[in-house]
Amino acid sequence: MSDSPKSLGWMDHGKTNCGLLVMSRWDSPERDDNPKDLARFVKDVKRTGLIHSRIERYEGDQFPDWVGELHCEDTQCQCRRFLRTKQA
Repeated sequence: MSDSPKSLGWMDHGKTNCGLLVMSRWDSPERDDNPKDLARFVKDVKRTGLIHSRIERYEGDQFPDWVGELHCEDTQCQCRRFLRTKQA
């Protein structure tokens, strides 16, 4: 019996330059259209100027932070595009 956490699979992310998530998708290798879906996702990430990353997820992992929940202090960072503005 192994004490290592169970792998849940791979995720692809579109992140801002400060590392906050804007887009994500689960890799689904069992689906016939997975390679095309992955290519579309990566194209969309790059088109929007975000950074593509791919990580293996494990049971009990903390999910990365999403833009909108947090933002960094850099006023020129991409995450600023996604902040909710307060309505007067």
